[in-house]
Amino acid sequence: MLAAHLVDAYADRVFSSRAEPAADVLEFRSGLAGAHPALATIFEVVAGRAQLVTEAVEVPLVDYGKLGVEDFMVSLYNGHTVQRLRIIGPDGSRQDVHEVLAAAVAYLGGEGAAR
Repeated sequence: MLAAHLVDAYADRVFSSRAEPAADVLEFRSGLAGAHPALATIFEVVAGRAQLVTEAVEVPLVDYGKLGVEDFMVSLYNGHTVQRLRIIGPDGSRQDVHEVLAAAVAYLGGEGAAR
């Protein structure tokens, strides 16, 4: 949650640092959310419309070579599943929180937010 709140706050800092003043921070945030799905998801988490959960995720046997030793051992004893922190969206969709955060940070840190 801390990382999600930091991304959310950084979006506001990007708004504040813009050379041309935008009319409304909510309009700016809406534009960011529309431009990048990861930011929309993070905004939903911070607003409380999506939630973070830890759940078991099945690992296909072909992906076992990609697992670290710890996850490999856990999956052996838990029916080929590993625990992952996921975001459950308002529509019931599920996403890996680390992938969403990485995409949101990459977008805000790059050229995307400056537009």
